[in-house]
Amino acid sequence: MSSDPILATLSNLVSLYEGIAETEDEHVMTVLLPAEIAKQLKLPETATISTQANVPDSLFVTYHSDLVQQFAALLGARGTVSAIAVQYDGYLKTTGFEKQVAQVLRPQNGLIRFREAMPATTRYLWCHVTYTAEADEKRVGMVSFIINETTKVTPINIGDALFWKSDQVPITNPEAIEPRSLAELPALIERAAATQVKDSLANWQLKLGRAKARDEERLRTYYGTMGQEIQNRIRSRQLEGEDKARELSRLAATTQELERKLADLQERYALKVDASLYSVLVIELPTVHLQCELVRKKIKRPITAVWNPFTKAIEPLCCERTGVPVEEFYLDDAAAQIIAPGAWHQK
Repeated sequence: MSSDPILATLSNLVSLYEGIAETEDEHVMTVLLPAEIAKQLKLPETATISTQANVPDSLFVTYHSDLVQQFAALLGARGTVSAIAVQYDGYLKTTGFEKQVAQVLRPQNGLIRFREAMPATTRYLWCHVTYTAEADEKRVGMVSFIINETTKVTPINIGDALFWKSDQVPITNPEAIEPRSLAELPALIERAAATQVKDSLANWQLKLGRAKARDEERLRTYYGTMGQEIQNRIRSRQLEGEDKARELSRLAATTQELERKLADLQERYALKVDASLYSVLVIELPTVHLQCELVRKKIKRPITAVWNPFTKAIEPLCCERTGVPVEEFYLDDAAAQIIAPGAWHQK
């Protein structure tokens, strides 16, 4: 996927409507849209989209383009939760994990002991969150991330699990679609979305910061010059009494006006972000659950790690203080909680 934020957003939106988006270079993307969606967007079914104006035979888009706004409007009509299962034709091994667990999951002040491995279905939640960001201009976008519902790790990579459409089996049973950890999911999704949206807007925030600093400097220079002229006039004319009081009143008013302008500038460049969960795809994958035990002093605690056959790897665990994925971690003394190194050193 392109790192261009506009193309990345459009690519996510196209995929939600079962279209295909292929990046040609950093600023150019070709999309193949379903006929109905192409009709609603008033586009041909195959179109080239670019964020640079000089690309021949392409549709130039910016954050203010009608196309971006039309996609944003479509979002309001199609939020959904759906589910699929993915078949795996290979053999799910249940041996040979003891050494691998010790190599991948590394407690720094305790032990991890492998107990047993067993094939099991793991549910992953592919979440799409839309956001609107406003400061001196408005931007819309979308971020996507996957949560492992067993380990609570997000973002997580599930490899090529969705690559073969023929291996996907729709799930229509409402009970199967319903997420099982409802109490924890809102906080998980909100935390992951906040991180992803922040990263998505990072470059724009830097641009806003530079523009704000420029405007502040101009205001301070302008009103500073006015204040200096007033002070020079008082000294050069040796003003006293009412004349001096009048000029000092003007100086105070100039300072107040500067503060008011700076406050307006702060409000203008303050970034406001609204985000909402647009859709969730529940993905059931055949995996291997690795039953392990964490040991810290006299405390022993069972945990489940996941080996994903589509990535051929043991997935990381979740820091129980910050929610970040970890392979190297510390265990606290009270309950052998998993703590990321950064959080551990801040205690």
